[in-house]
Amino acid sequence: MKIRVITLLMSVAACTSQPQNEYINNSGLEAETKSSYSRSFEQNKQHIPVGTWEGIERSGAEFKVLKITPDNLHTFTSYKIATGMHHYKKISFTNNDIKCDEFNCIILSHTANENLPLKIILTAQAGQNYSVTEAILLTSKEILSTRYELKPTKEKSTPKRFIAQEAKKITLIASKHKKKRFGYWSGVLELANDGDLKFATLEYLPEQTAIFTVYTPGLNGKAVMTFEHEWLKQSSGELNSKLEGAPFASEITLRYVLRDMIEGDFELRFERYPERLLGYGHFRLNRVRPPGEYKTPVWLKALFKKTK
Repeated sequence: MKIRVITLLMSVAACTSQPQNEYINNSGLEAETKSSYSRSFEQNKQHIPVGTWEGIERSGAEFKVLKITPDNLHTFTSYKIATGMHHYKKISFTNNDIKCDEFNCIILSHTANENLPLKIILTAQAGQNYSVTEAILLTSKEILSTRYELKPTKEKSTPKRFIAQEAKKITLIASKHKKKRFGYWSGVLELANDGDLKFATLEYLPEQTAIFTVYTPGLNGKAVMTFEHEWLKQSSGELNSKLEGAPFASEITLRYVLRDMIEGDFELRFERYPERLLGYGHFRLNRVRPPGEYKTPVWLKALFKKTK
């Protein structure tokens, strides 16, 4: 009997010695959750590091360059590819215009000429790339948005390197060759395999070797290929030729769909086994005109000035 009493007393003592705050009330649990989320948010918060990113926006045929500097004087530039990079719009902003969370960084500014509200949403991707959504709030309260990808570059941006190397040549060619098939042509090229966009040019002059050049955003080099006039074969309104030079394309097809526009295709085939297709894609090139001849299209002016 004594043994049973002692056992019972030990059980009661064990129960009364348990912690009194084993369960947290709802308010305490909510406060702890918010605090934990806040710490996690600050630790995982995105930011845009110092550097330069570049890429091509398809619908407007623009070459975009984002530059973040250590002195807090950042820029975002849109180069018009069809003008041979002669025409561009640039906006400047500081760290105060950048807002980041766990998922995105947002740049809030205004368009260069129209002074319309501009939002640039950057979402980090693999390899330091950014997926970008660019939105403009029109005066009609409609939103004009585009999407593209920016890639990091450690050198000068492609447009700056291109302008430094080609600007004088382009001006001379554009002032002389304003009609027919000859001239300096500039546009966007797309790989059919993955939809990757590149910047392409064609220097096509009488009695000279034609030069077809492809620039890849994020890379310092360029792919240069050539063809001779006598290599061209005409069939069903198309001009076809083999290409020599960089192993990017081995054949090219040109179609003059408008006086100032070329649509074309390219193929890369294995030299020893030409029946083996290694890659192909499409491009659209515009004739580059002298810088003073460019004007904003009427339809674009109307879009930005559109009111309710």
